[in-house]
Amino acid sequence: MKQATPVVHCELLDTGYCLAWEHHVIQGGAHRRLQCHSLVALLHHPQHGWLLWDSGYAPRMLEATQALPFSLYRRATPLFLSPQLAVCAHLQRRGLTPAMIRRVIISHFHADHIAGLRDFPQAELIALHSAYADVAARRGLQAVRRAFIPALLPADFQERATLLPAFMGVALPGLGATHDLLGDGSLLLVALPGHARGQIGMLAHTQRGELLFAADGCWLTRSLREQRPPSRVTHFFVDDAQAMRTTIEHLHTFAQARPDVMIIPSHCPEIFAREVEQQA
Repeated sequence: MKQATPVVHCELLDTGYCLAWEHHVIQGGAHRRLQCHSLVALLHHPQHGWLLWDSGYAPRMLEATQALPFSLYRRATPLFLSPQLAVCAHLQRRGLTPAMIRRVIISHFHADHIAGLRDFPQAELIALHSAYADVAARRGLQAVRRAFIPALLPADFQERATLLPAFMGVALPGLGATHDLLGDGSLLLVALPGHARGQIGMLAHTQRGELLFAADGCWLTRSLREQRPPSRVTHFFVDDAQAMRTTIEHLHTFAQARPDVMIIPSHCPEIFAREVEQQA
């Protein structure tokens, strides 16, 4: 008899936000500023314990962006951060410690997704090999061009990292091959190329239903509904603009095929308001 897929407990955490222009994050958007929160998922698996999907912002992001060239990052997207919103502070309020986090799954290496990594010195760090290979040697302006800040990576990153090859597992509609992270179907990783080299998403079987964490596969839920990519101004720092547009189309196809799945872009104000702010 086939065993039931374990249910993973999931809670979305807000780690702070930046300001971005709507007409930059979606073509045809209004000339207004959006609060783009960086969301993290705190996950508990009944056998594998506590995991994180990304680590979001952390106060060290402010220090890391004080001087050129990394201050350019902060000027482009002004930051609004608080120590109380760092993941480790969320854990403390829940009676948890950083040492209890066994794995951190890194969607990609942009600063707003990795700034909290140093707070978890015992966790296994999981990413696609191609994602790390693209940023490992980048410094200065070459790093800024990929929204990567080297100082945010733990010094022992390579010792603790599990860098995955291209995925070969069962395909998701529209999105292609997956990687069964824990071998039980509860967390399926999927490639979401374009925004960043080696970017991944994750389909999670949770108490809230099936959730697809889409990272920056799109910035707004509206973008995948209407199949509208970001403005060309974003081409300065994305890996592959055509692949980014294709990923949005593939997310749309997946949404049509699997309307039961909630898709969660990491920075969507609509998702933040409904799934984080209202829940709080």
